[in-house]
Amino acid sequence: MSKTVYFDMDGTLAALFFIKGFAERLESGDCSVYTECRTLYKVNEMSATIAALKARGYDIGIISYADESNLEKARAAKMEWLSRHFPYANSEKIHIVTKAVSKASYYHNGDILVDDARANREEWESKGDQTINAYFRAKIPMMEALKAL
Repeated sequence: MSKTVYFDMDGTLAALFFIKGFAERLESGDCSVYTECRTLYKVNEMSATIAALKARGYDIGIISYADESNLEKARAAKMEWLSRHFPYANSEKIHIVTKAVSKASYYHNGDILVDDARANREEWESKGDQTINAYFRAKIPMMEALKAL
């Protein structure tokens, strides 16, 4: 079984937090805000990095949170964003879930989580393995850390 590099979306791949009024829009049920996000990475660099990871035997997955009251609409919007901006993920390893679900529950031996949220990384690391800090002020930038795998 291959190892999977799981990416968070909001704040890691997609620039949700840079959209003015995103929280209010989501609270009102407007999930189209997810489709409006720009990427937080250089597309050509990410494409080459993912190709290199796959060549080294890694699979690519997504674990992203959405509000329970709009889960299906959010899932559809996030899947649309992924199809346009991040078509690298294995469809069987895309998980758009509520915060009631721990991201660490998707961990299998050797999998890696790329996430901007410290709590998610710490919980994943408690399972005994590696994470990559995707926060924009991380000591090692996300792309550099991915290339080092």
